[in-house]
Amino acid sequence: MDETAWFDSLRSTLGHPVSVPLGLLLLAIAISALAVAGVISARSKLRSVRFQRKSSEVRTGHLVEALAPLLEDFPVDPTRPGTATVFLGQPVDYLHFDPETGVVFIEVKSGEARLSERQRRLRELVEAGAVRWATYQRR
Repeated sequence: MDETAWFDSLRSTLGHPVSVPLGLLLLAIAISALAVAGVISARSKLRSVRFQRKSSEVRTGHLVEALAPLLEDFPVDPTRPGTATVFLGQPVDYLHFDPETGVVFIEVKSGEARLSERQRRLRELVEAGAVRWATYQRR
C-alpha cells in the first residue's frame, strides 16, 4: 500500500479529511502504543521466566536435600550402626548423632545457593561451642 492509499484509507475510516501531518502523527502514536505494549509484554514474560527459573531451582534444592544422605560425598555415614541422621529442614537440614564422634549440623546447598544469615549465625554459635544440653520433662 503506497502513502497516498494509506491516507485515503485513513480518511475513509475516520469519515473526514485527514492532513498528511496529522496522519503521520496518528501513525507515530499507533507505533508508540505498539512499542509500549511490546515492552510491557516483554517485561511480563521476563518476570514469568524468572519466576519459573527460581521455582525450578527451589524444586531442585528440595530434591537434593532429600537425596543428600544417600550420596557418597555426604559428610557423615548415616548407615553406620548406632548413629542417627534426622531431617529438620529449618534452620539446618540435618542433625547427625554419633555417640563416638558427636553431633554434626548439616546444611545441604545446591547450585549457587548460600547460607542464610540465620544459618551463618548458627554455624558461628556451633563453632564457638555455644551448644548445651537440656532435658524437659513434664509430669
